[in-house]
Amino acid sequence: MNFGLCHNVSRQIRFISLRRVQIDLRSSPLKCFCRVYVPLVAHKKKWQEYKHKRTKFEYERSNHFWQHFWSLFTTRGGITASSAFSIFSWFKWHKEEDITPETKLVEAIKRSVLCIQREQFDKAEQMLHLALRMAQDINSKEGIIYIYDVMANLAMEREQYTKAEKLFADVMRSLLADGHTETSPQILHISSKLAHMAQLQGDLEKAQLGFVWTLKGIQKNIEELDYDKDVQELFGLTKNWFGQLQLRQAKYEDAKKNFQEAFELLTDLYGPSNDKIIIILNNLSVTCVHLEDYTGAKNYIEHALTIAKDLNDIAQQGILEANLGLIYFHEGFLAKAKQICQNAYRIGKKCNNDDAVEQAEYCLNEIKATSASE
Repeated sequence: MNFGLCHNVSRQIRFISLRRVQIDLRSSPLKCFCRVYVPLVAHKKKWQEYKHKRTKFEYERSNHFWQHFWSLFTTRGGITASSAFSIFSWFKWHKEEDITPETKLVEAIKRSVLCIQREQFDKAEQMLHLALRMAQDINSKEGIIYIYDVMANLAMEREQYTKAEKLFADVMRSLLADGHTETSPQILHISSKLAHMAQLQGDLEKAQLGFVWTLKGIQKNIEELDYDKDVQELFGLTKNWFGQLQLRQAKYEDAKKNFQEAFELLTDLYGPSNDKIIIILNNLSVTCVHLEDYTGAKNYIEHALTIAKDLNDIAQQGILEANLGLIYFHEGFLAKAKQICQNAYRIGKKCNNDDAVEQAEYCLNEIKATSASE
């Protein structure tokens, strides 16, 4: 878990950063791509009928994301998925009776993606290696690159950063050999993730250089190209990650500016009520605490809570409630803070969210320690 530390008070208070399914803006575009819907249909025949109707739609949806190489991670969430190559336009749709090596490869990739969504990571990795051998057997260049990218995102999600960096480097070399330039959106997306991983590993100088270079490249794309949704999404994702780095560097005003720009970009793309916005609002709240703007911090958290409730996102709600309790604790309103953190604890227990339970316990322990010393 990532915690922001408040250095402006005598007692250091931690605020947990949301790890949202599939766009913890630490997220990965993979997870948005991977969002294959599996209905809770008990009867096998009904499931087969449902799958027949849905599957083609899901492949077409995935193809849209992969046209510009968004292989998100997110996060949880969410990190948000696209690609430099249209792999699913290459994997054309076939009827069930038209079984070919290509359709078998598609099925293997699809199963891997489902395993990732179910957080069966070991099984997903095994299936991806199987899919890679299948792609190599049929000499599918596009399939091989695609699978390496999914593997890289999976490694990033599992915090296997050295492995993820090597896999992303392989993908980048393949894309460059295929005619892409250093400032193409596909390359810039990988660069953004590499910078983010450097930040997560504590190499802040490398992360700084990476984000500055990536943002310049994205800005150039925006100026030279017509409006592109995927480039705008990449811009918002990178701005948010850069803001997280600046928080660690204690550049709070700069961090706030980047979070606000990320908020505006992703709100324009997805509307005012989506899980990506929740994460950025939480980051803005933490930044305001560092700036001792407690009113602003509460406003951002309460906005995020409203969205979480609208989306029935109980897991996020528990963490947000705990962070809100810490803000009230920060201001000295111990009774109010205790009430909110107790509610956060109940929510966390109800939805089996260890992060929410841990943060609520931390908040309650801080309140207890402060009360005992008075």
